[in-house]
Amino acid sequence: MPNTPARPSATFLRLTLWLALGGALLLFAMGRNTIAAAAWLAPVFLIRYTRQVGKKPALALVWLVLAGAFLFQFRGMVPMPLPGVLATAAAGGVGGMLPYLVDRWAHRRFRNFAATLIFPCVLTVMYFGTVLSPFGSWGVLGYSQYGNLPVMQLAAVTGIYGISFLVAWLGSWANWAWERGFRWGRIRWGTMAFGSVLAAVYLGGSARLRWAGSAPTQRVAAIAGNAGWIFLNQSVQDRFWSGQALSPEELAPTRAGLAAQTERLLQRSERAAQAGARLVLWSETVTAVLRADEPAMLARAAETARRNQIYLGVAYARFDPGISRLHQNKLVLIGPDGRPLFAYLKSRPVPGPEKDSTETNGNPMPYADTTLGRIGGFICFDLDFPSLVRQAGRAHTDVMIAPSNDWLAIDPWNTELAAFRAVENGCALIRDVSHGRSLVVDAFGRVRGETDYFQDARHILMADVPVRGVATLYAKIGDLFAWACVLALGLILVAGARQQPTPVDPPTRA
Repeated sequence: MPNTPARPSATFLRLTLWLALGGALLLFAMGRNTIAAAAWLAPVFLIRYTRQVGKKPALALVWLVLAGAFLFQFRGMVPMPLPGVLATAAAGGVGGMLPYLVDRWAHRRFRNFAATLIFPCVLTVMYFGTVLSPFGSWGVLGYSQYGNLPVMQLAAVTGIYGISFLVAWLGSWANWAWERGFRWGRIRWGTMAFGSVLAAVYLGGSARLRWAGSAPTQRVAAIAGNAGWIFLNQSVQDRFWSGQALSPEELAPTRAGLAAQTERLLQRSERAAQAGARLVLWSETVTAVLRADEPAMLARAAETARRNQIYLGVAYARFDPGISRLHQNKLVLIGPDGRPLFAYLKSRPVPGPEKDSTETNGNPMPYADTTLGRIGGFICFDLDFPSLVRQAGRAHTDVMIAPSNDWLAIDPWNTELAAFRAVENGCALIRDVSHGRSLVVDAFGRVRGETDYFQDARHILMADVPVRGVATLYAKIGDLFAWACVLALGLILVAGARQQPTPVDPPTRA
């Protein structure tokens, strides 16, 4: 009788299905094509796979899925050459495996309902570790819930980390119930506990939105655009950016081009004021100025603010040709009387060329008390650092202005991340973006106005922004929830080290 190929076992097929489902959902759990529900569901199947797969080499497939998902989620979004992107994806896959490996280890030692907290706890601690990363909080799972307003309100208590914990908890709870055949008698109390927390978040968030009340509003304008070509030729540009000195003949066209660009912005600001804007904000480095010309430029801006009785947020790059660190990424807020209310340097330049050439001194958040409430300011990438932006909540800021500059691949993802800072700190946010989505949200993350640079040729956003903030618990206690997860994880690891592992239950057909 001829030999026939062995047929794959039912267990193998089920495990392959769980890995495939988890990987497919993971593609849309983060990044350019985020679907909020996918972020909740992907861990369900990946946990199922990692807990039940027998041979440890098969866990390498999880790394492959995680690294591949990273490449899909953040395609074009990581400003690195291809080798750097691949290395980042590989490292991200290794880090992404850690919660699943710890969960697999703990699953063999703890079987009660409390063990469902282990996976979300590990994930939260990993995300909390991004406070030490030069890339900020990019990739934190909680950001997948942008637009899910009831859940977003949790950020006012726990920050983005509590949302990440809740989303991840569904995966470990579902597997706990799955292993018990979803039989109500065996999962009743655990399901009621998880369901109660989930319901409390949704009902509490909905109530917070429903009873938010109304705050007085003021019309604001966010102006975006391009600085344009300002150099005599490519050689001049290359030497300028490298910090080399230029001759007066080479520098003259640059100064004239910058002055013309600034004048166009002032004219656009004046038209916005005539359309009713009380606050006009420019996008990040939408124009530039040489150090010697900065006083004259600010004097022209002050004249425009005074003549039109507006608050004018002037965002620009200041250059010092001939020195190695030649660039200041700057925001100056000018009042209706023409006086500068504050000046701010970007605290977190993006790692790479910007950080290498940008002067910063880690400025505390500036703020000014105005007739539009207390206005505070940050610049673009600063908003990816929750602990930095928490200064806004501690200072009881009403309106946070944030000139920014993105690029097509991170549009609108980068703006969506920033909206969580408004909820965490209880203040409205105006994120004015060149090459991306400009957005105005209130203190509850509700959109008051938005426009996309790539779809609206006018490059201006007019919106009515609430000018009275709200107090949040997160502003007072900070990352206490995340620290509690750190403590809990430490206790779990100590307790688990004293436990003897038990065999894994065979896969159920449920």
